Amino acid sequence: MPFIIAVSVMVVLILFLLIRLIAVKKELRRVTKLMSENKENANINVDFVDGDLQEMIVEVNRLYAEIGRIRFEGKEEEKTIRESISMISHDMRTPLTSIIGYLQIAERSEDKEEVLQNVEIALERAKYLNRLINDFFEISLIESGNVSIKEEKINLSEIICEEILAESPEIDRKGIEPVFEQADSDIFVTADRKMLGRIVQNLTSNAVKYSTGKLEFKIEKSDDKTVLYMISSTDKKIDTDRVFDRFYKEDSSRTGGGAGLGLYICKCFAEQMGGDIAVSQEGEEFEIRLTI
Repeated sequence: MPFIIAVSVMVVLILFLLIRLIAVKKELRRVTKLMSENKENANINVDFVDGDLQEMIVEVNRLYAEIGRIRFEGKEEEKTIRESISMISHDMRTPLTSIIGYLQIAERSEDKEEVLQNVEIALERAKYLNRLINDFFEISLIESGNVSIKEEKINLSEIICEEILAESPEIDRKGIEPVFEQADSDIFVTADRKMLGRIVQNLTSNAVKYSTGKLEFKIEKSDDKTVLYMISSTDKKIDTDRVFDRFYKEDSSRTGGGAGLGLYICKCFAEQMGGDIAVSQEGEEFEIRLTI
């Protein structure tokens, strides 16, 4: 009798396992069909009898979602690259065409003074083109992660004074009286000299370019950080949310000078040195805060 009961139990168990196996094979065929028909990588129905199979489909759906995200980001990156190439081509072609034009005029002219004037203009455009190429080169280094940082002790006050002096022709032309009460003080920071110099240069140049008269520098120093405030007046409404975007220009027609790269480079350099840069505008007062 016990033998018959044992055989009966075994037969029932084998029948249960066979039924279970048939059901799982049926669901696997369903999964295979769904995956072969799923050209858009959409979610697969997870309503299955087998719990392990259901967990597998949940993981497959997660992978499909990740593939979709990567594809989307790839398309956005490709779009950004195409737009960047178009903008770079435009920004380089404009001064290059100008250089060729002025040199051709100089070549045809018999007036020595006119020749010198056109050559001088062509030289200025060539210098601008060189700065533009340097900007593109620095951006390529930044975005490839190949920028090396060499920290040292730097006199921030001295760098600011040097940049004010470098901008003095434009400052005088616009009648701006820069204010920097800490000009005679030695305020040191630890940073990469080239990066910090480039940041201060770009910020000062932009402040002078758009200032309508006011230009003030102020430094606040604490034990763990140094903040440089650059305050200027402007009659333009600045898009403070986009001002540090790559290729962003206040002149959306892109007919003005500059490629919209300077402030983008400033932010990248500041962040790579562990600092930050931010802007705000209240009425006609525009403030830049560089944290080192």
